[in-house]
Amino acid sequence: MIRVMNLKPMPKASVPIYSEETVRIAVEFGLVLSEVAKKSKKEITGEITSRAEEVFLKEVAEQGTEKTAMNFVPLILAILEL
Repeated sequence: MIRVMNLKPMPKASVPIYSEETVRIAVEFGLVLSEVAKKSKKEITGEITSRAEEVFLKEVAEQGTEKTAMNFVPLILAILEL
């Protein structure tokens, strides 16, 4: 029998909660970014990762997931400065 411990209630999330669609698009964005960087022989640094995160979140907030997904290529080229 499983014994349930008394757990404290979780604090309210201070970070935004994204939809499943947004999370899937974010994973695809990361995969495409990785593949383009690999083919361009460009190393993904912390700076590039931070820039990609900022660009992705801004685009999703302003354009929505569908338009962001359609603009992957120009966004990634700008992030990698190719």
